[in-house]
Amino acid sequence: MKKILFVMLSVLIFALACGERPAEDISADEGNDEAAATEEYVLPEADEYLILSDSIGIEMGDSNYVFGQIAGADISPKGEIAILDMQKSCMSIFSPSGEFLQRIGRQGSGPGEFLLPVGMAFFPGEEGIVISEFTVTDSLEPGAAVSDAMGGKLIYFNSEMEYMMDVQGFYPSPPGAIAGVNNGAIVGMKPEFLQNEEGMFMGFTISRWEMGEVEASVVYFESMSPFDPSDLSSMQDDIPIFGATSEGIVFTAQLSTEVYEFTVWSPEGDELFTVTDENYVRVRKTQEEIDIETEMVNNRMIQQGMPESMANWQPDPYRSAIGGLWVDGLDRIWVTKATTLTPSYTVYDMEGNILFTAALDAGERASTWQTVIKGNRFLAFDTDPEFYPQVFIGDLPGTEKTDTEEVGLY
Repeated sequence: MKKILFVMLSVLIFALACGERPAEDISADEGNDEAAATEEYVLPEADEYLILSDSIGIEMGDSNYVFGQIAGADISPKGEIAILDMQKSCMSIFSPSGEFLQRIGRQGSGPGEFLLPVGMAFFPGEEGIVISEFTVTDSLEPGAAVSDAMGGKLIYFNSEMEYMMDVQGFYPSPPGAIAGVNNGAIVGMKPEFLQNEEGMFMGFTISRWEMGEVEASVVYFESMSPFDPSDLSSMQDDIPIFGATSEGIVFTAQLSTEVYEFTVWSPEGDELFTVTDENYVRVRKTQEEIDIETEMVNNRMIQQGMPESMANWQPDPYRSAIGGLWVDGLDRIWVTKATTLTPSYTVYDMEGNILFTAALDAGERASTWQTVIKGNRFLAFDTDPEFYPQVFIGDLPGTEKTDTEEVGLY
């Protein structure tokens, strides 16, 4: 049961990229919806466009540039690019210009090894971080953390990317999607599971964990629902999306096709404000989108060891309103609009005022891409690549270009 839970949790995290929820009947005369049944690729109108300038990844050749299955990408405070490979069970570090530097981790259950890595995060560069007294290390500065769903732990590395410690004891799993904030703390999305005389319940929290701690110090979002292992699609209403600044300001939204809304929280868990788009209109998925999503998620379940009889994910016929929350180096909040085939964004200031709109100019191929926005750059990768996995790189509008060896992100 424990292994099945881990598989389910990693698949649900993966499903965030697809914006899916359980199928429902669609009435032909439903109002306030936009049909996309015959939609062809059209670059969304926007004030600014994100342009791809480089990429990392090849189909064959140097193994340092050949990826198995990309689980995530991130940018370090030095501007280095990290790519988490779920299939190879490692994190590869590249220079800002894309040159391979080092590989972190390998398949295994020992110190610094991964069984099923599903998320990673870098910490802001700080001085004087002291790790909890129960650890075997002294005052080393944390550099990065990796979430190992199957191993049930967070693995910490110092600023030189050397192994520091494992933190274990999370139930049923450590936070999967994670962000590193000040003082070595983690903000992340953690699956929750409860079984009592009333049945089985499962859901998610968005919380903050101080460095080395298993119990959350702050909970920003929580949702629990009855759990049916044969129907993971029914849990889509509970899946949250989040982002965080290096200072610990947290942004949360639910994966919803009904409303466009996100909330901003102080590090201590006080609600600062909520932004809602009253003019939001639902957009139906094309049949091709539904077919692709069904195949992607069900294949992922089977690949990770779930019985084929349980792989019965059913996509929602509507696109989600929000697909991601990011903050760049100018404290601009980037909200991914999941209603368009290619990634597009509404960008806000830290008071919730709209600054401009943006879209990723990458052609039709970008319809299944995830983007990461950080500092003055963005990364993008295809969750279901047609040929081979790659991570694409580009600069954000309105940010000054700096020497690639001295990119400051915090």
